[in-house]
Amino acid sequence: MMERECKVLLEEKGFQVLRTLGKGAFGIVFQVKKEEYGTIAAKVMNEDEFDANEWRTGFRLSHQNHCPFILNYISTTMYGLKTIILMEYANLKNLDTLIETKKEIPIPIIRAIMKQLLEGLRTMHDSGIIHRDIKGQNILLNNLPGSRCVQIKIADLGLAKIQRNVLQSMTMTVVGTFPYMPPELTMDNAKDVKADAKVDVWAAGIIFHQLVTH
Repeated sequence: MMERECKVLLEEKGFQVLRTLGKGAFGIVFQVKKEEYGTIAAKVMNEDEFDANEWRTGFRLSHQNHCPFILNYISTTMYGLKTIILMEYANLKNLDTLIETKKEIPIPIIRAIMKQLLEGLRTMHDSGIIHRDIKGQNILLNNLPGSRCVQIKIADLGLAKIQRNVLQSMTMTVVGTFPYMPPELTMDNAKDVKADAKVDVWAAGIIFHQLVTH
């Protein structure tokens, strides 16, 4: 998919394209601006790359159980063979970048990040949703206007799983990023393991360890 082609489509729909935020196997993300939204992120992809699960999960969390620590999904629209997903824009990079560029992260910052992460996960789990791929790359950072505080945004809900009953464990396909997965999901019999929201809590613990020991 050509970057220029995506920019032209956005401009035709009334968006001012400010810059390219990232390119991946499943589309290109731009920072855009439009009067009715302000500055937001727009992900443009081919129709066959559209992840309906990510959209449904993100939209449900954004509009039914809104939490300031989960990335807000605004809308999705199809234009011919292209799909545009509009999302909240986080003006800093991700948690991995913070860990890589800081020699030492102050304890108050670590405390704030972990508090927000756990609150965001609690909202997801109370809604019957397991993220299944919590890692630094999927935790975006947002600098609030007029404040030195950093706000996190849990993002990338493509692997999220919805439980019919939030108290019920379930057997599910082993997915995620290996270093953040609990031991029982990395063993030979992982396909038979009943998994629940604890997989996200384990990953949050790994992130805490990274923040305090990097």
